[in-house]
Amino acid sequence: MDITKIQTAFFPSREITDPDFFVGRHDEIKDSMVALSEEGSFIAIHGLRGVGKTSIAKQIKLIAEGNTYLSRILNLEKYIPRKGFNYLTITTTCDLFTRSTYDIVKRIVFGDNESAGLLAFTSTGDRRIESIKESFKTEGSVGLFGLKVDAGSGDEITYKTILTDDLIQQFKQILGAVQKDNQSKSGILIIIDEFDVLKDKKGFASIVKSCSNNHVKFAISGIAGNITEIIEDHTSIGRQLHNIHVNLMPEDELYGIISRAEHHIANKIYFAEDAKYEMVKSAEGFPYFVHLLGKQALLDAFETGKMIISQKDIMHIEQSISKGRLRTIYEEIYHSAVKESPQRELLLKLFAEEKEDVIFSEPVYASAKDFGVKNPSQLMKELITPQGQTLNVLTKIREKYFRFTDPVFKVYAKLRTWKFENR
Repeated sequence: MDITKIQTAFFPSREITDPDFFVGRHDEIKDSMVALSEEGSFIAIHGLRGVGKTSIAKQIKLIAEGNTYLSRILNLEKYIPRKGFNYLTITTTCDLFTRSTYDIVKRIVFGDNESAGLLAFTSTGDRRIESIKESFKTEGSVGLFGLKVDAGSGDEITYKTILTDDLIQQFKQILGAVQKDNQSKSGILIIIDEFDVLKDKKGFASIVKSCSNNHVKFAISGIAGNITEIIEDHTSIGRQLHNIHVNLMPEDELYGIISRAEHHIANKIYFAEDAKYEMVKSAEGFPYFVHLLGKQALLDAFETGKMIISQKDIMHIEQSISKGRLRTIYEEIYHSAVKESPQRELLLKLFAEEKEDVIFSEPVYASAKDFGVKNPSQLMKELITPQGQTLNVLTKIREKYFRFTDPVFKVYAKLRTWKFENR
């Protein structure tokens, strides 16, 4: 068997881009397709980290561009318009360099490593993109998009209507220019992933409300328990909003991930039923763990020449994870969180054992004190505002209530054996 097949059967380290590997999420895809057919709709995909939001956004992009594979698999073809979808899509991801709505608009206009910007789809294309960038010099009183484009034929093309101090009006003018130059497309879909990372979202809802129409639609994806957490002024968007909350993955869909992987390798290696049960049980609704356990199990079976993966095999991998022997990003986060403090590890473990997503800290502190921790609230500071870490382990939701920043790490911390054995 080709090792490449083994390596591409599960995807623990990245989102699903190929619709052939996408499993489940019928309702989320259906609701997104309905939104693509509705004038001025705004798609907001949100949920916990690690439930597959970015994978859903990737599939929406493909569907909007006219790919019908997933809609056929999920029996959703009736939600495709008679003429089909044929959107021009612009995709960007918020990161440390996008601090405000202005930064996102700039990326949408000029593009980044992930996607070409709107200006690449104007009649001048990207042939003069460097000269356009030169004119993008101010964010203030002179105007944001003073764009003067030389067509190269001796005739000067100037978008004079773009020369305005109003960001929203300038952005609308650019969208209008792209629409005019791409009349064969059924619309423009702008997708913004990791939207929760954007610190200053002021003005974004106004842009969506003003610029959305039958031709232009927006979609965002980000970590949030509800729509208010991801975009505060969402009420101004009103009936444009299509709120798509991504829950933990149901067990039947987690089983589906395993079945799809078996099919990919032509069942030359397959999982016993008790092995599948162990994987799904351990995942607790997060597809990441099914992908992680599945990929390692296939690699182990490939190396030893086994055809059937048993529950014992899966439990052996789980033991390697629990002892930190299987290298993952979560092992690094665990060590960074507990450092050399047995008491901080105890506090972390107590929080991880709580069943609720949003955790009330007082009972956890009381349990910590029962184990001899004198000041648990002081220990919490390093878990909330860590030094030397890019990710805080816990996020404060409101007074005395906290949530794991990455709920997949919550499962990992619960599974991980004690670093300090005296506990």
